[in-house]
Amino acid sequence: MNPLYLIPVIVIIAGVCYMVYMNAQHSSAKSEINLEQERSRYDIYKQELLNEDFAKLKQWMKDKPIDAFTGASVPQSTSNKLQEIVSDGVKNIALSAIGLRLRRVETDCFWVLSGKDLHFLSTNTEGDLDEHIIFDTFRIAAASLQYSGVLKSQLGVYSQAAEEYLPKVHLITFNIDDSSLSLEIHDRVNYTPGPADMLNMKKQLATRAKYQVVGEKLVDILQSRFSNLKTT
Repeated sequence: MNPLYLIPVIVIIAGVCYMVYMNAQHSSAKSEINLEQERSRYDIYKQELLNEDFAKLKQWMKDKPIDAFTGASVPQSTSNKLQEIVSDGVKNIALSAIGLRLRRVETDCFWVLSGKDLHFLSTNTEGDLDEHIIFDTFRIAAASLQYSGVLKSQLGVYSQAAEEYLPKVHLITFNIDDSSLSLEIHDRVNYTPGPADMLNMKKQLATRAKYQVVGEKLVDILQSRFSNLKTT
């Protein structure tokens, strides 16, 4: 028998063994995470992330305080709407002034709450600051907020088992001179494991928990400052 015929069998067996091993690692690491206990470390985690993983936010915000921060995205419906505005010859100048700067949806975006201002920061493909848009207290006081479930643009990419690690989003809608502009607030900061962490399931889950604890706080603080954004 030609030994080359055994190669596919060996590959399949190795793949199954790898999956069994990773599932066991995942179950073990997950059992060590108590999210409620992790939430009690919010202040520590927030400062840790701002000093290390997201130190650029402090640089981009300059001397402004960072009360809370999390991930953000531009919903597809908003992108389509902005494209229509462009196609129609920019009918709404006020909306287009903001909207034209929000068409980039494939790179990391952040919300930063500073006092009573919300800052939307988008990055370019190099990870550097691309746009910095500020929604002041008057814009936020006239905005609305609603829970929108799991981030729909990513739902189809992952399996049902991985859904718990996808961001859940609130949709905040601003009134820009009688036109609405909706943007997504994630319940966590976006996390992508680096090559060095791909096999370290314990570190991956601990980091995911930390990113969620920090990110989910933004909506709570935002709602405590703007009663119009409280949801039922």
